Amino acid sequence: MRRLASRLRHTFRALRHRGFRVYWVGQWVSVNGSWMQTTAQAWLVYRLTDSPLVLGVLSAARFGPSLLGAPFAGVMTDRFPRRLLVLLTQSASLVQASLLAALTLSGAVRVWHVLALAFLQGIVDTLDMPARQTLQVDIVGIEDLQSAVSLNSSAFNAARMLGPALAGVLVAAYGEGVCFAVNAASYLAVLVALLMIRTPPAVLAPSGSMRSHLAEGLRYAWGDRQVRLILAGVAVTSAFGLSYMTLLPVFARDVLHAGATGFGVLMASAGLGAVFGALGAAARSGTRGTRLVMALGQGALGVGLVGLALTRHLAAATGWLVFVGLGVAIQLSTTNGFLQTTAPDHLRGRVVSLYIWLFSGLSTIGGLAAGWVAEHAGAPWTAAGAGAVCVLSALLMGLEMPFLRRAFARPVGRADGRKH
Repeated sequence: MRRLASRLRHTFRALRHRGFRVYWVGQWVSVNGSWMQTTAQAWLVYRLTDSPLVLGVLSAARFGPSLLGAPFAGVMTDRFPRRLLVLLTQSASLVQASLLAALTLSGAVRVWHVLALAFLQGIVDTLDMPARQTLQVDIVGIEDLQSAVSLNSSAFNAARMLGPALAGVLVAAYGEGVCFAVNAASYLAVLVALLMIRTPPAVLAPSGSMRSHLAEGLRYAWGDRQVRLILAGVAVTSAFGLSYMTLLPVFARDVLHAGATGFGVLMASAGLGAVFGALGAAARSGTRGTRLVMALGQGALGVGLVGLALTRHLAAATGWLVFVGLGVAIQLSTTNGFLQTTAPDHLRGRVVSLYIWLFSGLSTIGGLAAGWVAEHAGAPWTAAGAGAVCVLSALLMGLEMPFLRRAFARPVGRADGRKH
């Protein structure tokens, strides 16, 4: 019993910081609105077009800017105060959601409006994500960073459970525009939270050219074998595993025949699994065994996608999506915490931006490809193929097949000059 109580205190240790508690609550309110908008946006596009391919285009518009801009955003995060950057990006997001709400509620919305505003939000998010992720270390310090990262992930995924469910009900009753309006209002919570907290001066990178800063971050990531392997796993999950988000409207309407409410339930199920996965990651201490934990999470994701592809019943699909969300959260929360706690202070933004570059940027390509494949082969076959790739990647990374051991056997230098 004492051990359980100690583990729970360890899991929630970041909440002892008042600034983090305020920030965490504001973030949770805001991401609930964001998930409502994400759900309603996908449903609106599919209602207007009946095309899985256009859903892939929506994913590309939303996450495409990260593919080109995330490394540059990392440099900016290391060179400017993070709290100020997050205030600016969250304000811009409020304006974007308000425009989308006004167009939809007035009945003037067209597909190109949704795609254009999704693209603008993608540009804002490209800067927002590394700044928001690395702001956590300014609030809680390096000792409680893994807890903070995982608790923020749990809040994000709890909202992923509640937000889509609320969106499904509101879309069915009032239409998509109400969800966009609620999202616009939700940004006020995080803006108030950011104005209430105070952070110590961050360790910022010295002045220099954008090119030299980018090269320094890439050298560090490639020069550390553990970082290199973990980022490779994130790349596979992003390109293949996260494609299920593009396919869920198709599963909800055409495979499971569950409509908008069913779509919200499916999204919420993945969020429920992700909450448990993120809390499990928060309970970890140290970085030992990170790659194995990551491989287990990725394997769970792959198995869940194959199971989803084989079912034709909503109840069974929700169970498999809980498994999918659990696997994604375990892998990505553990990866994020490891990268932030082991990176040098002046490189943290650039290292996190590489993670976001792979996570968000490759999901753009994966979502577009999944939409194209689903258009020709169907959503179940697409999900099954993506799941199989994730399982194979998990086996290779977790077991380190002989050819992988040979490939990474040579000693490599770290950015701080030490050898593995």
